[in-house]
Amino acid sequence: MPLDAGQVLGQRYRIIKLLGQGGFGAVYQAWDQNLERPCALKENLVITPAAQRQFSREATLLANLSHPNLPRVIDHFLVPGQGQYLAMDFIEGDDLRTLLERSARPLSETQALTWISQILDALEYLHSQNPPVIHRDIKPANIKITPGGRAMLVDFGIAKAYDPGMQTTMGARAVTPGYSPPEQYGQGST
Repeated sequence: MPLDAGQVLGQRYRIIKLLGQGGFGAVYQAWDQNLERPCALKENLVITPAAQRQFSREATLLANLSHPNLPRVIDHFLVPGQGQYLAMDFIEGDDLRTLLERSARPLSETQALTWISQILDALEYLHSQNPPVIHRDIKPANIKITPGGRAMLVDFGIAKAYDPGMQTTMGARAVTPGYSPPEQYGQGST
């Protein structure tokens, strides 16, 4: 059941509105009452032990990152019997998919190169971590363009720390046709 506007979670985050919803949770715009600023609150409704571990790994992974084209993680908490929550920077703007659909024409070469360069900088940063961080879900819907024109890589729901010996788990085999790497369609490692 979606959270209501005005509802406060963790005695800190006041829900403003629902931004998006899927089968396993939702993302809300919220107000961080401690820091007095907007934030995004990602909700995971699957509270099995395995799902809790995966969500905690995502929170820890993201909390240790700092790059101008990535959102910062502020907090992670559990509401018993309800779900897990990840608080992060609220990124204003539209995603690239929406911008492309709205314009009904391709981006100019200059604009495309500017934004992809920013995303590549973020990927280079992620891949230079120890261990490297692999996003695994890069697509126009996961690239937000801020009002100031900065491209931000978002939605690290199936990101992982690279381990060449591990195979992709079933839960992370979510594929977006046309964007997912071949190994996410099969049994190989990411």
